[in-house]
Amino acid sequence: MEMDFKLFQDAYWKLKINGEPGRDIFEDLLPFIQKLDPVKDHDIFYPQGIFNQKELNLFFVTKFTVTMIEVGNSSRITTWKTKEISSCELTTIDYYEAQLKINFKDGNAIELNSKSDTSHTWSSKFKEKILDIYKILNF
Repeated sequence: MEMDFKLFQDAYWKLKINGEPGRDIFEDLLPFIQKLDPVKDHDIFYPQGIFNQKELNLFFVTKFTVTMIEVGNSSRITTWKTKEISSCELTTIDYYEAQLKINFKDGNAIELNSKSDTSHTWSSKFKEKILDIYKILNF
C-alpha cells in the first residue's frame, strides 16, 4: 500500500498534528486545497511528518512545480517552479533511509528524510518516494 493523497484523505481524521486532532484542521483546509492545480495534478504526494504527531507538511510534486502546504491552524501554501531549483542533494543512508535536500535560488531549502518524516513502518516506502521526487526533479 502506498501513502497517496487518496489514502491520506481517507485517514486524516485519525492523525494528530502538534497534539491536535487532524479532523479539526482538515475540515476547512481539504476542500480548499483540493481545488488547487498543483494538488489536483500532482505526480508525487509526500506527507512529511505523518504519524509523528508533530508538524505536518504536505508536498505535491510535478515535473514543473513543488508545492508545500504547512498544515496548522493557519496553514501556509508555497509553490516553487522547478526552474527555481538550484540543486538537489540525495543521500542514501541504509535500506530504510534516504535524505533529499532541494535548494532553491531564492535561498529556501526543503529537506526530506524517509526515517524522521514518518513512522518506522512507512520509512522504506518514503525512501522510494524520495527517490521518485529526485528523479522527477532531475530528469
